[in-house]
Amino acid sequence: MPVSSPRHRLLALAIAVAACLCAAVGISAAGDSTAVASAAPVALDTAKAAPAQSACARLANRQARAAAARARARGAIASRAARRTRAAVKRRCLARAKSKPGRKGVPGTSVPGKLIVGVDGGYTGWSESEVAQRADLGAPVTRHEWDPQEPVDEQDDVMETAVGEIHTRIHALLGGNELGDPGHYTEWVVAFIRRYGLGGSFWKAHPSYDEARYAITTVELGNEPYFGEMSATTYADTVRPTLEAIHNLDLPVSVALVSRVYGKDTKWIDTLYQRIPELNSLVDAFADHPYWYGHNPDEDDAAGPFDRIAMLRQRMNEHGANDKAIWITEYGESTAGCAEECVSESTQAEHLRAMVDAAASHADWGIRMLLLYQLRDRGTSSGQRELQFGLLRQDGSPKPAYSVVSGAVEQFRG
Repeated sequence: MPVSSPRHRLLALAIAVAACLCAAVGISAAGDSTAVASAAPVALDTAKAAPAQSACARLANRQARAAAARARARGAIASRAARRTRAAVKRRCLARAKSKPGRKGVPGTSVPGKLIVGVDGGYTGWSESEVAQRADLGAPVTRHEWDPQEPVDEQDDVMETAVGEIHTRIHALLGGNELGDPGHYTEWVVAFIRRYGLGGSFWKAHPSYDEARYAITTVELGNEPYFGEMSATTYADTVRPTLEAIHNLDLPVSVALVSRVYGKDTKWIDTLYQRIPELNSLVDAFADHPYWYGHNPDEDDAAGPFDRIAMLRQRMNEHGANDKAIWITEYGESTAGCAEECVSESTQAEHLRAMVDAAASHADWGIRMLLLYQLRDRGTSSGQRELQFGLLRQDGSPKPAYSVVSGAVEQFRG
C-alpha cells in the first residue's frame, strides 16, 4: 500500500522498528514456533560470555519458547510473549547471579564441593518393580525417612536393598514433622549414625558391602516441622542437644537443619541462630523445600522458589554461614488434575529442568544437593495432588520429566 499520508508513514516506521526488534531477539515478525525454537541466541549466549550470563540466556530462551507456545494456544501473539518473557527472565536471572556486595561485613558465598542430584525415596520399603526402577534411574543419592520411635535397625532391609540392588547412597531424613522428646531424639540419632555411618555396626555385619561408597554421610534433622506443631523455638531446642552430641562425639556425618523462608520473612532461621548461638560450628547445611505448586519456579513473587532460595542464602551469609550449603531435599510438581496447584506432564518437565539448571548455574546460592520428589506416582486419582508427583506414572511408564531427571543424575553426581 503506498505511503501517502503522515499516518501511513508513521505506521510504516513502527512496522520497521518492530521488525528490527524481532530480528534482534531472534523471533520472526510472524511469531511462528520454528523461528522461536531455532532463534540465534542473543549476545549473552556467545562463547565469550561469562558462565552466569550464558546460563541466564539459556534459561531465558527456554522460557521464551514456553511462553510463545502458551500464547499460541490462547490465540495471542507468540513473538510478543516470547520477547517479553525472555527480557524479564534474563533480567531477574542476571540480578540474582551478580555477586551482591551486601551489607558491610557480610561475606560472600563460598561453599566447597559440587552439585549432586538425586530423588526422594519415601519412608517404607520398596516393591520389586520400584527397586528395578530405582536401579534403572541410577540416582547417586536417595533420600529416605526413619522414624525415631522405631528401633534404629528397623529398616536394615532398606539399606541392604539400596546398597546391594539399587547402588545408591542414602541421605537419611531422621524424623518427620514431629521429633518428640529431645533426650530420646539425641540418643536415637547417635545410635543411628553409629549403625549406618562410617565404621558403623551395619557395615561390620555386612563386610561384602562397599562401606566407603555407601555409608550414610549426610543426615537431615526433621522434615517440615513448621507444618507440625513445632515452632522454630521448639525445633531449635529439640535439635540443639543432638547437634552438640554429634559434634562432641565427632561422628562422621554432615548435618542439615530445616529452613523456611517466605519472601523476606526469615524468622525461622533467625530463631535458630538466636536459640543456638554457636550454630555455625554445629551445622553443615540448611535443608529447604521450595515448593510453589503449579507455578514456574522463576516467577517473581514472594512465594517464588528462586526468590526464596536467594533470600535464604542472603540470610545465611548475614549469619556468617557463607560456607554452609543449601540442600534442596524436596522439590517437585504434581500432574494430578487439581486445578491451579497441578500442572501438565510437559510443564512438570519444564519446571524440574528450570530448577536443575538454576541450582547448577547459581554458584552464589551454594546448592550442593537437589533431590526431586518423587520417583513414581502413588495413585491415579486425578484430583489428589499428593498422589501424582512421580517422574513415572503408577504403571511405571515415564513422564517427560523422567528424561530430564535421568540426565541430571548422570551429569551431577557430586
